[in-house]
Amino acid sequence: MSIELVNEYGQHAVCVKVGGQVVLLDTPDVDGLIEELSKLRAHMQPAVPEQPLRSHQYVLEIDPCWYTERNPLFDGTVVFLRHTGLGWAGFAIPTESGHRLKAALCAHEAAAQRDAHVFTQALPN
Repeated sequence: MSIELVNEYGQHAVCVKVGGQVVLLDTPDVDGLIEELSKLRAHMQPAVPEQPLRSHQYVLEIDPCWYTERNPLFDGTVVFLRHTGLGWAGFAIPTESGHRLKAALCAHEAAAQRDAHVFTQALPN
């Protein structure tokens, strides 16, 4: 199997070759394929690890767009994060888990502020 980005008549497309078969996918087709593959992957074994693997180099999205909303049918917050390649992903975070997430983010921020303070104190005048 091979997958490559091509410029078909001025617009980008993805060319997928499997065996002797070739298919050209435009942007909506790629978005639909990613969404359908993610649904199928959710039911496959082995499952996606519950913790990030330290040995894997993940693609990081720097300063992603995000959106939150309350859902009256769910006790918690719905958070959407935008990845430029994967699209929007929604997460329904229960209230208690949201409190733990907030505490973890605040702890990271406090540590960054302490580190910055120690760094500026160590600079020569």
